[in-house]
Amino acid sequence: MDTVQQLRNRIRNLESSLRRPGAAEISTGWPPLDSLLPDSGLRPGSLVEWLAASPGSGSSLLAWKTALQAAQAGGAIVVLDGHGQVYPPALAAWGVDLTRVVFVRPQNAQDASWAWEQALRCPGVAAVWGWVERLDARLFRRWQLAAEVGGCIGLLLRPASVQSQPTWADVRWRVEPRPATTGRRMRVELLRCHGGGTGYADLVLDEWTGQLCDSKLEQQAAEANGAEENPSTNGMAESGMAERGMVE
Repeated sequence: MDTVQQLRNRIRNLESSLRRPGAAEISTGWPPLDSLLPDSGLRPGSLVEWLAASPGSGSSLLAWKTALQAAQAGGAIVVLDGHGQVYPPALAAWGVDLTRVVFVRPQNAQDASWAWEQALRCPGVAAVWGWVERLDARLFRRWQLAAEVGGCIGLLLRPASVQSQPTWADVRWRVEPRPATTGRRMRVELLRCHGGGTGYADLVLDEWTGQLCDSKLEQQAAEANGAEENPSTNGMAESGMAERGMVE
Protein backbone atom coordinates (compact mmCIF):
# COMPACT_ATOMS: atom_id res chain seq x y z
CA MET A 1 0.00 0.00 0.00
CA ASP A 2 1.46 3.36 -0.99
CA THR A 3 1.99 6.25 1.40
CA VAL A 4 -0.89 8.33 0.01
CA GLN A 5 -3.37 5.49 0.47
CA GLN A 6 -2.12 4.85 4.01
CA LEU A 7 -2.61 8.53 4.82
CA ARG A 8 -6.15 8.47 3.39
CA ASN A 9 -7.04 5.44 5.51
CA ARG A 10 -5.56 7.08 8.62
CA ILE A 11 -7.56 10.27 8.06
CA ARG A 12 -10.72 8.23 7.48
CA ASN A 13 -10.23 6.34 10.76
CA LEU A 14 -9.66 9.58 12.66
CA GLU A 15 -12.79 11.14 11.19
CA SER A 16 -14.83 8.08 12.11
CA SER A 17 -13.60 8.22 15.71
CA LEU A 18 -14.88 11.79 16.03
CA ARG A 19 -18.44 10.95 15.06
CA ARG A 20 -21.20 10.94 17.59
CA PRO A 21 -22.06 7.53 19.05
CA GLY A 22 -24.82 5.89 17.06
CA ALA A 23 -24.62 8.44 14.22
CA ALA A 24 -25.23 6.54 11.00
CA GLU A 25 -24.46 7.73 7.51
CA ILE A 26 -27.30 9.40 5.65
CA SER A 27 -28.13 8.23 2.16
CA THR A 28 -28.11 10.83 -0.61
CA GLY A 29 -31.37 9.29 -1.77
CA TRP A 30 -29.65 8.27 -5.02
CA PRO A 31 -28.05 4.77 -4.88
CA PRO A 32 -25.58 5.46 -7.72
CA LEU A 33 -24.23 8.44 -5.75
CA ASP A 34 -24.10 6.50 -2.47
CA SER A 35 -21.91 3.92 -4.21
CA LEU A 36 -19.28 6.60 -4.89
CA LEU A 37 -18.95 7.53 -1.22
CA PRO A 38 -16.49 5.55 0.96
CA ASP A 39 -19.14 4.85 3.63
CA SER A 40 -22.08 4.68 1.20
CA GLY A 41 -23.61 7.81 2.70
CA LEU A 42 -23.07 11.27 4.15
CA ARG A 43 -21.77 12.04 7.61
CA PRO A 44 -24.28 13.66 10.00
CA GLY A 45 -23.09 17.10 11.08
CA SER A 46 -21.49 17.98 7.76
CA LEU A 47 -21.86 20.25 4.76
CA VAL A 48 -22.43 19.07 1.19
CA GLU A 49 -21.95 21.27 -1.86
CA TRP A 50 -23.90 20.74 -5.09
CA LEU A 51 -22.24 22.72 -7.89
CA ALA A 52 -24.47 23.41 -10.90
CA ALA A 53 -22.64 23.51 -14.21
CA SER A 54 -25.54 25.51 -15.67
CA PRO A 55 -28.99 26.77 -14.65
CA GLY A 56 -31.51 23.95 -14.52
CA SER A 57 -28.80 21.31 -14.04
CA GLY A 58 -30.93 19.37 -11.57
CA SER A 59 -28.72 19.95 -8.55
CA SER A 60 -31.61 21.36 -6.52
CA LEU A 61 -33.68 18.24 -7.04
CA LEU A 62 -30.79 15.95 -6.13
CA ALA A 63 -30.11 17.92 -2.96
CA TRP A 64 -33.78 17.97 -2.03
CA LYS A 65 -33.96 14.18 -2.14
CA THR A 66 -31.01 14.11 0.25
CA ALA A 67 -32.83 16.48 2.61
CA LEU A 68 -35.81 14.13 2.66
CA GLN A 69 -33.53 11.22 3.51
CA ALA A 70 -31.98 13.16 6.38
CA ALA A 71 -35.42 13.94 7.80
CA GLN A 72 -36.63 10.34 7.80
CA ALA A 73 -35.46 9.84 11.38
CA GLY A 74 -37.13 13.06 12.52
CA GLY A 75 -36.32 16.72 12.53
CA ALA A 76 -37.28 19.62 10.32
CA ILE A 77 -36.03 20.69 6.91
CA VAL A 78 -35.11 24.37 6.72
CA VAL A 79 -35.29 25.92 3.25
CA LEU A 80 -33.31 29.15 2.80
CA ASP A 81 -34.93 30.78 -0.22
CA GLY A 82 -34.13 34.45 -0.43
CA HIS A 83 -35.37 34.76 -4.01
CA GLY A 84 -38.69 32.99 -3.48
CA GLN A 85 -37.92 30.32 -6.07
CA VAL A 86 -39.38 27.36 -4.18
CA TYR A 87 -43.11 26.74 -4.61
CA PRO A 88 -44.44 24.96 -1.47
CA PRO A 89 -47.65 23.57 -3.09
CA ALA A 90 -45.42 21.79 -5.62
CA LEU A 91 -43.58 20.08 -2.77
CA ALA A 92 -46.89 19.04 -1.26
CA ALA A 93 -47.83 17.51 -4.62
CA TRP A 94 -44.71 15.35 -4.32
CA GLY A 95 -45.98 14.06 -0.98
CA VAL A 96 -43.79 16.28 1.22
CA ASP A 97 -45.19 16.97 4.69
CA LEU A 98 -45.02 20.76 4.76
CA THR A 99 -45.56 20.81 8.52
CA ARG A 100 -41.96 19.62 8.81
CA VAL A 101 -40.54 22.20 6.41
CA VAL A 102 -39.54 25.69 7.58
CA PHE A 103 -39.34 28.25 4.76
CA VAL A 104 -37.04 31.20 5.42
CA ARG A 105 -36.74 34.12 3.00
CA PRO A 106 -33.85 36.32 4.12
CA GLN A 107 -33.99 39.89 2.84
CA ASN A 108 -30.23 40.36 2.54
CA ALA A 109 -26.92 38.54 2.72
CA GLN A 110 -26.41 39.33 6.41
CA ASP A 111 -29.79 37.84 7.34
CA ALA A 112 -29.09 34.81 5.18
CA SER A 113 -25.73 34.17 6.86
CA TRP A 114 -27.30 34.40 10.30
CA ALA A 115 -30.20 32.12 9.31
CA TRP A 116 -27.86 29.48 7.89
CA GLU A 117 -25.72 29.38 11.02
CA GLN A 118 -28.68 29.24 13.41
CA ALA A 119 -30.45 26.53 11.42
CA LEU A 120 -27.31 24.39 11.13
CA ARG A 121 -26.71 24.68 14.87
CA CYS A 122 -30.25 23.73 15.89
CA PRO A 123 -30.54 20.09 17.12
CA GLY A 124 -34.13 19.91 15.93
CA VAL A 125 -33.14 20.42 12.29
CA ALA A 126 -32.36 17.43 10.08
CA ALA A 127 -31.27 19.32 6.96
CA VAL A 128 -30.73 22.87 5.73
CA TRP A 129 -31.20 23.41 1.98
CA GLY A 130 -30.58 26.57 -0.01
CA TRP A 131 -28.71 28.56 -2.64
CA VAL A 132 -25.36 30.08 -1.70
CA GLU A 133 -23.46 32.04 -4.32
CA ARG A 134 -20.81 33.87 -2.35
CA LEU A 135 -19.20 32.48 0.77
CA ASP A 136 -15.92 33.55 2.30
CA ALA A 137 -13.68 31.03 4.04
CA ARG A 138 -14.28 32.37 7.55
CA LEU A 139 -18.06 32.16 7.30
CA PHE A 140 -17.82 28.78 5.58
CA ARG A 141 -15.83 27.47 8.55
CA ARG A 142 -18.40 28.85 11.01
CA TRP A 143 -21.17 27.03 9.17
CA GLN A 144 -19.17 23.82 9.17
CA LEU A 145 -18.68 24.05 12.94
CA ALA A 146 -22.36 24.90 13.43
CA ALA A 147 -23.36 21.77 11.46
CA GLU A 148 -21.09 19.65 13.66
CA VAL A 149 -22.74 21.06 16.79
CA GLY A 150 -26.28 20.60 15.50
CA GLY A 151 -25.67 17.25 13.81
CA CYS A 152 -27.64 18.09 10.67
CA ILE A 153 -26.76 18.04 6.98
CA GLY A 154 -26.18 21.37 5.24
CA LEU A 155 -26.97 21.21 1.52
CA LEU A 156 -25.44 24.16 -0.32
CA LEU A 157 -26.54 24.78 -3.91
CA ARG A 158 -23.79 26.72 -5.65
CA PRO A 159 -22.62 27.66 -9.16
CA ALA A 160 -19.79 25.64 -10.68
CA SER A 161 -17.74 28.84 -10.88
CA VAL A 162 -16.73 28.30 -7.23
CA GLN A 163 -15.14 24.93 -8.01
CA SER A 164 -11.60 26.31 -7.74
CA GLN A 165 -12.28 27.89 -4.35
CA PRO A 166 -11.37 26.19 -1.04
CA THR A 167 -14.18 24.39 0.72
CA TRP A 168 -15.15 23.29 4.23
CA ALA A 169 -17.71 20.83 2.87
CA ASP A 170 -17.26 17.13 3.55
CA VAL A 171 -18.52 16.34 0.06
CA ARG A 172 -18.56 18.38 -3.13
CA TRP A 173 -20.56 17.27 -6.19
CA ARG A 174 -20.68 18.80 -9.66
CA VAL A 175 -23.92 18.36 -11.61
CA GLU A 176 -23.93 18.78 -15.38
CA PRO A 177 -26.97 18.30 -17.64
CA ARG A 178 -26.50 15.83 -20.47
CA PRO A 179 -28.39 15.23 -23.72
CA ALA A 180 -31.27 12.77 -23.39
CA THR A 181 -34.02 11.33 -25.56
CA THR A 182 -36.31 10.59 -22.64
CA GLY A 183 -36.45 11.93 -19.11
CA ARG A 184 -33.81 14.20 -17.68
CA ARG A 185 -30.21 13.13 -17.80
CA MET A 186 -27.32 14.49 -15.77
CA ARG A 187 -23.77 13.56 -14.90
CA VAL A 188 -22.90 13.88 -11.22
CA GLU A 189 -19.19 13.94 -10.43
CA LEU A 190 -17.73 13.51 -6.97
CA LEU A 191 -15.09 16.24 -6.80
CA ARG A 192 -14.19 15.94 -3.14
CA CYS A 193 -14.96 13.67 -0.22
CA HIS A 194 -13.41 13.31 3.24
CA GLY A 195 -12.03 9.82 3.50
CA GLY A 196 -11.41 9.52 -0.23
CA GLY A 197 -13.63 8.57 -3.11
CA THR A 198 -13.90 9.83 -6.68
CA GLY A 199 -15.85 9.07 -9.82
CA TYR A 200 -19.11 10.01 -11.44
CA ALA A 201 -22.58 8.62 -12.12
CA ASP A 202 -24.94 9.30 -15.00
CA LEU A 203 -28.52 9.64 -13.77
CA VAL A 204 -31.70 9.67 -15.83
CA LEU A 205 -34.75 11.03 -14.00
CA ASP A 206 -38.42 10.98 -14.81
CA GLU A 207 -39.11 14.68 -15.36
CA TRP A 208 -42.53 14.52 -13.67
CA THR A 209 -41.88 12.32 -10.65
CA GLY A 210 -38.19 13.07 -10.07
CA GLN A 211 -37.49 9.35 -9.70
CA LEU A 212 -34.65 7.44 -11.32
CA CYS A 213 -35.28 5.88 -14.70
CA ASP A 214 -33.53 2.77 -15.92
CA SER A 215 -30.62 4.06 -18.01
CA LYS A 216 -30.85 0.94 -20.20
CA LEU A 217 -34.44 1.79 -21.07
CA GLU A 218 -33.34 5.32 -21.95
CA GLN A 219 -30.66 3.95 -24.24
CA GLN A 220 -33.11 1.54 -25.87
CA ALA A 221 -35.52 4.38 -26.51
CA ALA A 222 -32.78 6.36 -28.22
CA GLU A 223 -31.88 3.42 -30.45
CA ALA A 224 -35.52 2.70 -31.26
CA ASN A 225 -36.17 6.30 -32.25
CA GLY A 226 -32.98 6.48 -34.25
CA ALA A 227 -32.63 10.04 -33.06
CA GLU A 228 -29.45 11.84 -32.27
CA GLU A 229 -29.08 13.15 -28.76
CA ASN A 230 -30.42 16.69 -28.62
CA PRO A 231 -29.52 19.05 -25.75
CA SER A 232 -32.86 20.79 -26.21
CA THR A 233 -34.61 17.81 -24.64
CA ASN A 234 -33.05 18.88 -21.36
CA GLY A 235 -34.86 22.15 -21.73
CA MET A 236 -38.14 20.24 -21.99
CA ALA A 237 -37.30 18.36 -18.83
CA GLU A 238 -36.29 21.56 -17.10
CA SER A 239 -39.65 23.09 -18.00
CA GLY A 240 -41.46 20.15 -16.44
CA MET A 241 -39.45 20.44 -13.25
CA ALA A 242 -39.89 24.21 -13.20
CA GLU A 243 -43.64 23.74 -12.88
CA ARG A 244 -42.88 21.91 -9.66
CA GLY A 245 -40.68 24.69 -8.30
CA MET A 246 -37.40 22.83 -8.00
CA VAL A 247 -35.06 24.35 -10.59
CA GLU A 248 -32.30 26.80 -9.91
